Amino acid sequence: MQSPKNSMPITPSLTFSVVKYPIIAVVGLLTYGIIGSFLIMHLDVINSIYFTVITTATVGYGDISPQSPLQKFFVVTLVLGGASLIAYAFTLIIMVVSMTVEDITSGARHRRMIKAAKNHFVLCGYGRVGSAVHKELLKRNQKVLIIEKEPSIVEKELWDDPDVLAIPGDATDESVMWEAGIEHARGVIITTGDDVDNLFITLTAREIQPEIWIVTRASKKVNIKRLYRSGANKVISPESSGAEDIYFAAIQPTIMKITEMHDVADIRKESEIILKHDCTLENIEYHLPEFKEPLARKIGVTQLDQLDHFLESLDKDPKRKESLKRIYESVSGIHSHWISGPDKENLEKVAEELKKEGFLLGINLTEKEIKEAARKYGRLVEVVIRPEIKITETHDVRDIREEAEIILKYGCTLEDIEYYLPGFHEPLKRNVGLSEASKMENFLKHLQEDSARMDALERLYTLSGGGIHSHRITGPDTKSLGRVEKELKKRGFLLGVNLSQDEIFKKIKEYGRVSEMLLRHEPGLTDDKNIIISHGGRILDSKHYLPGLEQVVTRKLYLKNFNDLKRCEKEYKRPDAKRSLDTLSHISRNIHSHTVSAANVKTINKIINALNKSGQLLGVDLPEKEIWKIVESAEPAGFCVE
Repeated sequence: MQSPKNSMPITPSLTFSVVKYPIIAVVGLLTYGIIGSFLIMHLDVINSIYFTVITTATVGYGDISPQSPLQKFFVVTLVLGGASLIAYAFTLIIMVVSMTVEDITSGARHRRMIKAAKNHFVLCGYGRVGSAVHKELLKRNQKVLIIEKEPSIVEKELWDDPDVLAIPGDATDESVMWEAGIEHARGVIITTGDDVDNLFITLTAREIQPEIWIVTRASKKVNIKRLYRSGANKVISPESSGAEDIYFAAIQPTIMKITEMHDVADIRKESEIILKHDCTLENIEYHLPEFKEPLARKIGVTQLDQLDHFLESLDKDPKRKESLKRIYESVSGIHSHWISGPDKENLEKVAEELKKEGFLLGINLTEKEIKEAARKYGRLVEVVIRPEIKITETHDVRDIREEAEIILKYGCTLEDIEYYLPGFHEPLKRNVGLSEASKMENFLKHLQEDSARMDALERLYTLSGGGIHSHRITGPDTKSLGRVEKELKKRGFLLGVNLSQDEIFKKIKEYGRVSEMLLRHEPGLTDDKNIIISHGGRILDSKHYLPGLEQVVTRKLYLKNFNDLKRCEKEYKRPDAKRSLDTLSHISRNIHSHTVSAANVKTINKIINALNKSGQLLGVDLPEKEIWKIVESAEPAGFCVE
């Protein structure tokens, strides 16, 4: 869209309506005089014009004189009308011209400042909220140009300060937006109290400048979505947010979060780097692993004298300085700042210089990434709380000893264990509190002596994603936890650290060694079970599907070897059991599934290939809808019950 600004006059034009009527009256009087001189005074055209002008101007040379009473009356009306009307018209014109000249002279500097404005915010509306936002912007050395609809506010309040740039006008008018230099602005802030006006101003600004950052106020929460749809980047409702929130929303394109590590003694050096590039140090955040959210404190430092005042207050108050040192020690000097700047280039310069000093750990890091940095570089002392991590692993029951030895040798404690059972949204959790090798040996000894207990634990491991489980472990410091993490990863046990519930279930799906295999064969055959067990698999259960009812009948099996299979076959030969299972098999159209676990994914794949070759396999890990589709479409098997 082409800017109409070049066509706009730099100086205001005279308002024609002010002088239009006096001019018309003068023209009318002259016309009256000329016609009257021609008809009443019996003069020709040239002399009529001459006589009318000298009479209305009250000059009257006497070369033409009225003779009859009618002529004398005509001259009197012409003299009186001309003297008063011409005097009034010229007085009015002179007054308007003088006022215009004065306006041109007094507003020239202001217009030059508006014309030269660049990288500024266009603030639309100077009411209660707008004035507060204006103060926040000026406090942080931001350039602002105000558009206010009410002329009296501009003339009586804003123009009193020569450094305040303001334009009286309607921000919904494109010409006013162009006059405000929107093409050179860094953002538009809309703070009027009328949501309809805010919407139209947003539309106007977005149409003129499609890429500009727009923040608008919403007086009513119900209009927030409408304002977003109209093109606003951020919509702030003063019902729940203040002027500072609007400022931070407006500054968002040129704000970044830096995470650093340094001591209290380096505060001055860090701040000098930030401030010398015209940036503002907005806040500080301390990242303690015991808290989900960081401990944050507002700062708002824009000048060195503010920094000097803070450091002097620390020197005068030893207790306060000692408290700050203890906080820095508790987080190993790792903390974050939000800093804002005039543009992205200055922010990049700050980051580059902080990196050269060795302070910077990262930019715009997530809480998880900050914790990773803390674990890598930091050491959390016990003045706060004993540090901990949650590890998610995959291994067999036989690996419990090696896992525990790795954890204990670095002075850490295995606090608990979580199993992830299929069908349960929450993990099965058990407290352990293992911190001594003797307790571990005692536990393993009891397992060896109690085969039923060992069998139950193996079954639990198998059900939990084929050996996937989590532990919460605590340690004397983050370095010790880091060593545990490194060694468990090297051994091949570790799947992740501090994973969320969703992330753990994804790991189970990716690394778990449990699969559900849909099969079809005649009743009484155990070929599928033989294939699974002979290839090193375990059968956890058997599921039969009842078409029409869409119900599933599940039988717990847990067949881990050929002895278990023989026991199962022996039970099947019992008349009652055979009759029940044959009936169930016929109803489910000879289709059933087994939940199969194995030592590794490679073994699972071997079982799948063998079952596929046998012609019994219908699918692996199929969605429930797909299973029912297969069952419903299968040909029913005829049977009779003896």
